[in-house]
Order: sequence, then structure tokens, then C-alpha cells
Amino acid sequence: MLMQPTQNPYQPQVDPYAFLNQAGKSRYSFNPLKNLFSGGNGSSFKRKLMLFGGVVIALIILIVILKIALGGNSNINLPSIYAVLGEEQEIINLSQSGQQSSSQANLNFAYTALGSVTTDQTNLTKLLSKNGIGVSPGQLILQPSADNQLKQASASGDFDSVYVSVMQTQLKLYQSNLAKAYSLTSSSVLKSYLNQDYKNAALLLKMLNNAYV
Repeated sequence: MLMQPTQNPYQPQVDPYAFLNQAGKSRYSFNPLKNLFSGGNGSSFKRKLMLFGGVVIALIILIVILKIALGGNSNINLPSIYAVLGEEQEIINLSQSGQQSSSQANLNFAYTALGSVTTDQTNLTKLLSKNGIGVSPGQLILQPSADNQLKQASASGDFDSVYVSVMQTQLKLYQSNLAKAYSLTSSSVLKSYLNQDYKNAALLLKMLNNAYV
């Protein structure tokens, strides 16, 4: 008579079908999307995606804030702005003409005015361009009479004294145009630019006056 083997009570119980259950779990629990966004490279990709989204949102908010600050094109009196830009161009032209002066004071002023007003004009046109306002040479309001005065003065040998008089007149007209444009816009950003340009013009006028006291 065969004896049944005695089972050791301390021997761990082993499920002979456990490997089938494990195989079933491995087969049906794989989720590529879950793996992509949880742990390892998937976690890094998720962080990069969130960072990119945050940057895009921040840029959109910044653009909206700038648009609101400028106040929109409807709040800008374009003719007055074109008058300012035209006067700046006129002063730039006159500053270039002033470089033929025999007076050192005139030369110093001409180079200073050229750099200052060119910078102001560039900053203003960039601000307008960012808000969809283009500026063409035909839109600028120029004062050709000033150039004609200098040409006549150069021919008569009286360039230096006439140059000072012409530049004083143009700087005062420039300030007047800036003040008018400032009063006609509700854009806080544009007002800030125009106010700074006015201060720069005042410094140029002071420099010119002090040189001939």
C-alpha cells in the first residue's frame, strides 16, 4: 500500500497556476500613454510640455497688456504723430547739413542733435510698427523752407549764424508738435515716448542757446 507523502506544515504554499495569472496581467496592463506621462522619460516630456504651454500663455498675456497700454490705433491721432516724425526727419537733415559749419560749437551741436533725434525717431517708429502702424516717407510732414535757408546762407557765406537761427526755430516747432501729439493721444505708453522726446529737444535747445550766449 502506497503511502501519501507527508506535507511539511512549514513549507510555503505555492500556487501552480500563478505564472498564468502573471502572464495575463503583463499582457493586458500595458498602457503606452500612461507610461509616457508617468515616470522616466515620460515625466520629463510632460514637464517640457507644461513649460512650453506656460511660456505661450505668458507671451499672449504680455501682448494683450501692451495692446491695452497703447490704447489701440483708434486712440492715436496719426496726423500729429506724422508731424512729429516729419520734424524729427527735418532736424536730422539739418544736423547733417550742419557738419559743414566752420564753427566748432555748431559742429558739436550738429553731431549731438543727429544722434539724439535719430534715436528718438527710431524708437517711435518701432513702437508704432509693433502696433501695426506703418510709416512711409510720403506721410512725413517736412519743412523744406529750412533747408532752402541753409543753402542760401552757404552761398552767401553766412552759414554759421543762419544755422543757429534755423535750428532754434525747428527745435521750438518740434516741441510744439510733440506737445500737440501728447495732448491728442490717450495711450500711456505713447505719452511716455513723446514726453521723453520733448525733454531731449529741450536739452538740445539749451545746448544751442548756451553756445551763443
